[in-house]
Amino acid sequence: MDKDTRRTKARGRAKPHESKSRTKKTKYSSDYLCESFLEYFRLRAHEIAPSAPLLPEDPTLLFTSAGMVPFKSYYRDPGTAPFPKAASVQKCLRAGGKQSDLENVGKTLRHHTFFEMLGNFSFGDYFKREAVDYGWELSVDVWRIDPERIWISIYQDDDEAHELWTKRIGLPAAKVIRLGKEDNFWGPVGSTGICGPCSELYFDTGPERGCRKATCKPGCDCDRFIEYWNLVFPQFFLMESGIYEPLSKPGIDTGLGLERLAFILQGVEDNFHTDCFLPIRNSVVEALPGGKETKAAQQPVNVATDHIRALTFALAEGILPSNEGRGYILRRLLRRALTKLHPFGVREPFLARSVDAVIETMRSRYPELTDRASLVKDVVTAEEKRFLSTLEQGLEKLRSVIDAAKRKGRSDLPGEEAFVLYDTYGFPLELTQELALDAGLQVDVEGFSASMMAQKERARQRSFHVGDAGRQMDFVEVRKVRVTKYLGYDALSCEGTVGAFRLVDGAEETEALSDKNGIVEVITDQTVFYAESGGQVGDTGVARFGTRELRVLGAYPLNERIVHQIEWWKLPGLDEVGAFFNDNPTVQLTVDKEMRLATARNHTATHLLHTALRQVLGDHVVQAGSLVEPARLRFDFHHFQAMRPEEIAQVEAIVNRAILEDRIVTWEHMPYEKAIELGAMALFGEKYTDSVRVVTVEDFSRELCGGTHLSRTGETGLFLIKQESAVAAGVRRIEALTGTGALQYVSDLLDSRNRIAKQLKVTPDDIERRIKSLLEEQAVLKKRLTSKEGTLSSERLNEAMKAAVNIDGIKLVSLEVDAPDVPTLRRFSDMLREKLDYGIGLLCQVKADKPVLMIVVSQRLTKDKGIKANELAASIAETFSFRGGGKAHLSQMGLESYDDFVKVKDFLIEKLSSV
Repeated sequence: MDKDTRRTKARGRAKPHESKSRTKKTKYSSDYLCESFLEYFRLRAHEIAPSAPLLPEDPTLLFTSAGMVPFKSYYRDPGTAPFPKAASVQKCLRAGGKQSDLENVGKTLRHHTFFEMLGNFSFGDYFKREAVDYGWELSVDVWRIDPERIWISIYQDDDEAHELWTKRIGLPAAKVIRLGKEDNFWGPVGSTGICGPCSELYFDTGPERGCRKATCKPGCDCDRFIEYWNLVFPQFFLMESGIYEPLSKPGIDTGLGLERLAFILQGVEDNFHTDCFLPIRNSVVEALPGGKETKAAQQPVNVATDHIRALTFALAEGILPSNEGRGYILRRLLRRALTKLHPFGVREPFLARSVDAVIETMRSRYPELTDRASLVKDVVTAEEKRFLSTLEQGLEKLRSVIDAAKRKGRSDLPGEEAFVLYDTYGFPLELTQELALDAGLQVDVEGFSASMMAQKERARQRSFHVGDAGRQMDFVEVRKVRVTKYLGYDALSCEGTVGAFRLVDGAEETEALSDKNGIVEVITDQTVFYAESGGQVGDTGVARFGTRELRVLGAYPLNERIVHQIEWWKLPGLDEVGAFFNDNPTVQLTVDKEMRLATARNHTATHLLHTALRQVLGDHVVQAGSLVEPARLRFDFHHFQAMRPEEIAQVEAIVNRAILEDRIVTWEHMPYEKAIELGAMALFGEKYTDSVRVVTVEDFSRELCGGTHLSRTGETGLFLIKQESAVAAGVRRIEALTGTGALQYVSDLLDSRNRIAKQLKVTPDDIERRIKSLLEEQAVLKKRLTSKEGTLSSERLNEAMKAAVNIDGIKLVSLEVDAPDVPTLRRFSDMLREKLDYGIGLLCQVKADKPVLMIVVSQRLTKDKGIKANELAASIAETFSFRGGGKAHLSQMGLESYDDFVKVKDFLIEKLSSV
């Protein structure tokens, strides 16, 4: 492109953004923009790379957040790149961490959680001149953006970029703005590394969209100047000394936002009215009462539109909502969308219906979405129902907490209350912060964190670990051992040298404990004992010091050393133990073979189970935790609903088939990147070294794992699932048995079956028929009993109504109910509410150790006076320190004694008298 041509092109062009006819998809549709971008670079010998998944290969990253993420290693070493230059349309997600755009979504023209980034990349091939030429030619020649409306920003010291834009392209110097490091310098990611200046292309949307300040220019936070393309020039390596060392082969990394480009070229009012979003947005509007959108609802509608697009793509890749990591981000997006539209009358699940609109809008570029539609909608529906069930109560709780804080003159919301919202009502902290800010309050984050830590500490104290027993002393170093070498993969016995020890369950260090056993924790230079980690318990066995043999109760890792927990008969004092190890510096360590084998059966079975679950339920299944011990296994995994019985049977069958096929189990160490390339499953949040251990079950599974395993699957014997249950929202748990444990379980079940048959006086094969007959008889009797109970209840309620206290026209009915359980008490409450026209009912379960109180408020009283059962319960709770809650028409409270019922009646009479 010659200089005169560039200057001509910089002076005059059509103005697509101002032409309403440009909204036609045939011209500047998002499909066309992607195709024209890739074709431009294909003709310039760029490798056209497909979009990488949102789930990055690097488990330390939450999501793929930029087009360069799949190529980042090539910038460190261009020689490893399989091609010198590339172009792609990369799906990205920024909703957590430093790059999060979440809070700005819907407020600005330019921010989204999920977006598509068009990018061209050079790995030591070309540099600034070509990158600037490409950016200008595509903008002006291909897409015909009005050059008069294009502005440029550069790094303040980048004279080379300034000259390219002003002299080569021919832009006026006044339209090339120098900005500082915060805006126009990229990297490094850490304290050292690759970095460089960048140059951004901005589109001027016009002064009517701006802040109208005289200083408004590219880099301003307002919506006038929209940055649509960032050209990054990685040309330095920042040394520890602070010196920027020039790279021998600088690169290019550019990122162009498709949604922003579509906004510029389609001539619409904002990104949400481009073809990237509009059909999705229309589906969200349909969820509003009457399908009509008010001005106040525009921003919440935009938020929900953005969030369901992000959810659909993430869920389609198997990332499921949970309470941590990536899953926490998804749950936060969904709950934020529901909460934003709640004030506008949206009370039913609606996001799942918008999934179809997302897929229809995006499937031309991402056809794989169609295959995952059913899964995505099932997950979204389950999550919506779960949160909507507590949203109303949570919002009421939040309003009462905000009111209380304001009455007390506080500027913040108590952290412990924010934690209750999180723990009880499912409100992510960030959501509570947003809602509190709308009311002019901050949230005491430190208090929230303290409450969270306190809960975790309570949970930790409820769990038991042999190494936590008693009071621990500091380790006494006998000889230098920095690292314990583990030999247990290939042997069950070895000799080790004692490096350090400490006493557990001891008193003062000088006090001899001759009257009880204790534990001595011993570190050796090498061992065959597996140290508890990765969900697998530590090995047990024996430690022989000369002629003295002691039991090893377990082993656990401590930095790079392995600690053996050794039972010591009549534990002596510290000096005596130290003398013993001086006299016996070496120890013969031997693992209990049977316990190791039993543990290995269960660990190999977890790998088989993991693969079977993914085959039956889908690739979204990812391990969320495990426990592997000799007697049993426990496997937690991400899944959005309870497994059906036929799914459990199918998983069990797949595992047992793999056992019967007696597949070979192998393991080897290899570089982490190679393991991932081979398809080994890694867990998000786990920290892996450069070299990892990969366990492979022949033609079945491959996982990163440091645990002990069988050599063939046939050694597992038998696999039985005992139970499938919920652990937390979006996390399921399977408990299972293998080997002799499974056989014993089957034997016990058969014995139980025979005993039941004997009690029912039938053969074992007739048990089901007999139980069915008994249930039918029970149903008939229950129906008769309920009918009789209803007659008696109605008579009692009528008597109570006649004895009601009248307080300024409001009836207060109180009744003691001899109910056997809370459901019966609730039925009484429903019957009373049907009879109450204008009043309040109090029903107390009198014969329980801890009486239960039901508060009933008639619908007409709530409508006329605004009196609600849950608000009365909150007032009673605050006065008497009782616990309870509920809804506007019915609330439930726990009392300490029957006397409390009398106190509550008196309290309400006084309260109603003042209404």
